[in-house]
Amino acid sequence: MENRNLFTFKRVCELNSITKAADQLGYAQSTVTTQIKLLETELGVKLFERFGNTIRITDAGKKLLEFSNEIFRITDRFLDSIHEGKETSGSLRIAAVDSICMTVLPDILNRFIQKYPNVTIKIVPGVADELKHYLVSGQADIALVLDFNKSIADELDLLLEKTVEVGFYIAADSPLESTGISLEDLKKLKFILTEPNCQYRRRFEAFFEKVGIKPDILMESASTEAIIKLVANGLGITYLPGLVANKDQRIKRLHLKDQESDILFLQLLMHKNKWKSTIIHEFIRICEVHLE
Repeated sequence: MENRNLFTFKRVCELNSITKAADQLGYAQSTVTTQIKLLETELGVKLFERFGNTIRITDAGKKLLEFSNEIFRITDRFLDSIHEGKETSGSLRIAAVDSICMTVLPDILNRFIQKYPNVTIKIVPGVADELKHYLVSGQADIALVLDFNKSIADELDLLLEKTVEVGFYIAADSPLESTGISLEDLKKLKFILTEPNCQYRRRFEAFFEKVGIKPDILMESASTEAIIKLVANGLGITYLPGLVANKDQRIKRLHLKDQESDILFLQLLMHKNKWKSTIIHEFIRICEVHLE
């Protein structure tokens, strides 16, 4: 089996689409189809079932994907080990949510780059479930995840964990008292929120459904930075982790009367079988110092 064909198969599985895999890899769609057929012929099994324009991985395909992931992890480990003495010219793929990218990560990377200025760093953005998948599938080396769910998959190692409060934030010059507002006060406010697939947004909606209030949502954005700027300009109120919002003096926290703060878990994760190179060890150490 050629590694090139295995890599193509792995990418088709990750994207669940031959067309998307071809676009991402820079191949013609017919080339990807041919590579998959070559693997199927060589192995004597069907790797995908085809239903019109959709595909579904077979049981044999799932087994090959598991071994493919292991093959590429071993390859990465081998490359890391032979370049151990040349680590300053290596690479590091960090998966992180947008809010981490704009708050915690810049300070961590600043310290890291001072020691390893020639390391190529790639930031892989996504929501919590996507980031964990990137680790399992080998698309990222390490991940900084914010999740309401503390549990992690068996394939992953928890390297570091910190609790983070989530709450309501409004412009710092708002006349509303930060020490305590009521649910009735919330009914009068307009909200600027993250997109529906974001876990902060889902938790926000669950809370309002529980208390029987329909929030007045003014707008939504995928950019945490944009949301904070809009809130700071007095356009509305938002719901964000304190790790993100507390760093900006243009906005302030609004505490709800008789309501406990919601808690997120900031987790540093990597795959159990991922080789901890010197670069990764140093990144972990800096995270420990910065987040303690």
